[in-house]
Amino acid sequence: MKILKLRKQLNYRFLEGFLGYVSIAFFIFMIVLAIVNPTLMAIFILLYSFGWLLRITLIYTYTIYSYKSLNRWGDLDTYKMIKTISIGGDKAKKMFADLRSKFKGKMRWTHSMDEDYDEYKKIQNTKFAIPTNVFQFPVFAIYNEPSAVLIRSLKSIYESDYDLGHVVVFISQEGRMGEQFNSKIREEVLLQDWVSLYNISENNLDIVYKDNYKDLSYSNKEFENVEISKNKLTIIFTQHPDGLEGEIKGKASNEDWGGRQIGLFAKSKKLDPEMIMITSLDADSQLSQNYFSLLSYKYCLTPNRLQRGFEPIPVYTNNYFECTLLPRLISTQTTLWQLSQNNLYKSTVFFANYSVSLSVLEDVNFWEREYIAEDYLFYAKCLAHYKGDFRVLSFYGMFKGDTVVGDDYIQSLENQYKQLQRWTWGGVEGFPYVVRKFFWKDGEGRDTPFWMKIRAVLGVFLNHFFWATTPFIFSIGVILPSFFGGSEFAQTQISHNLSTFAQYFAWISFIFIAIYTFIVFKFVARESIKGRKFKTSEILKLLAQAVFSPLIYSLMGIPALDSQIRGIRGKYMGYWVTPKK
Repeated sequence: MKILKLRKQLNYRFLEGFLGYVSIAFFIFMIVLAIVNPTLMAIFILLYSFGWLLRITLIYTYTIYSYKSLNRWGDLDTYKMIKTISIGGDKAKKMFADLRSKFKGKMRWTHSMDEDYDEYKKIQNTKFAIPTNVFQFPVFAIYNEPSAVLIRSLKSIYESDYDLGHVVVFISQEGRMGEQFNSKIREEVLLQDWVSLYNISENNLDIVYKDNYKDLSYSNKEFENVEISKNKLTIIFTQHPDGLEGEIKGKASNEDWGGRQIGLFAKSKKLDPEMIMITSLDADSQLSQNYFSLLSYKYCLTPNRLQRGFEPIPVYTNNYFECTLLPRLISTQTTLWQLSQNNLYKSTVFFANYSVSLSVLEDVNFWEREYIAEDYLFYAKCLAHYKGDFRVLSFYGMFKGDTVVGDDYIQSLENQYKQLQRWTWGGVEGFPYVVRKFFWKDGEGRDTPFWMKIRAVLGVFLNHFFWATTPFIFSIGVILPSFFGGSEFAQTQISHNLSTFAQYFAWISFIFIAIYTFIVFKFVARESIKGRKFKTSEILKLLAQAVFSPLIYSLMGIPALDSQIRGIRGKYMGYWVTPKK
């Protein structure tokens, strides 16, 4: 059922506002509890703070582990590895033995290598035993971004260690930008001497949006005549028509068009969809040199790979020192958070840039075209389609993205707020989407095991509920018992304990800030300076960033609560494109 019809149903509207209702009820409960029984409120704050402290400790532990693992994989010649695997025999066996001993004793390394080798033995005499045969199809869904930003990202793909004869880039332009603007972008890309460019679109909508896409028999002479260059980067531009029924203007609908064009290209070229990896990218996404090699390695050595997605490490450092304080803080927190999530394999979801096989895309009928939060909703769609048997696996490929910018400080703040608001809108869209998919009688995932359905619903709910409420607890909630309890409460033992814990919590926070600053200096900021030394001004910016990080966190709940209240009121967001420079 189309989203516009769903939003006319009372039960769906209630689900869209559910996060907001619960968050507001929680705030009211906190205030009433502080008024009626400040002692009980203080106990709640103590318990909640202790639980959060344990969680933060776990997150930082995972962050450090992921950082070290990223360095280990970065030290390996991954394309040489997949070539050796493709050759097979004693050479491949020796390679795995050498890998096993290279970082022997490091956490999970030996175990991971044993798992990879066991899977390698299982895939012998199958097509997955030759990872160099995997085709990589990055898809850029672009709108009004400058060509220089796009070219920079394309250059990172051209300079990768992967065989260019197995790489085809699709760039899906928005038709509503007009042919004059779009043709100028193509002309500026074509000026690069390392590019082989085509401009092809299948515009028969009955073919493009055919439901039984996987069984579609199709050929197109223009696609057939594309020569995939071994020396240049093969790029195919396609134009997403404006105003199509059943979609909103945004990344999801544009990316869906680009992905379907890739599917038609693969059919015309008679390529195996199970040997094609499609990577969702933004105009500013610069991939690490080993990205595709690591992706092919991970894909071919993953059991049940045709029901798996793959998530890289995002690092928002392209313009790290050119942006203002708040966007730099947000981009740093996002990078560190995603590093920690890299280890939580049972709860990892798609974020920003990700990869799946074309076979998966055809199974689930590509992206949802009516929503804003395309990354999470695509994950939820896959989870429902495969009845809970779908996982997102992290790998140590890396993409660098842009930090939010503006023409001045005020506009930078506005743009950052809009980006956070768009991210938090994913909960408003995602919660009713998941409930409908798993619990309604026409839901595709209704036959999923009950505990998997509950985990999916709780995952999106708790993530966005805590996003809206936790900053409030640590910024305002901690003072409510004293504020409402007055002098009488101040003389109680629990008041003394709360004060003592607050002091310890502050000191422990300093330890986390020190760890945070170390990782920022050692990894995040260093990725932005490309091997040169830090300037004095840059060091001062990083120190200021460390000082203000607790204050910024206390404000993070505002855009989340704003989005949730929009969900209650039915004030639906359109897709806002983060400005690129």
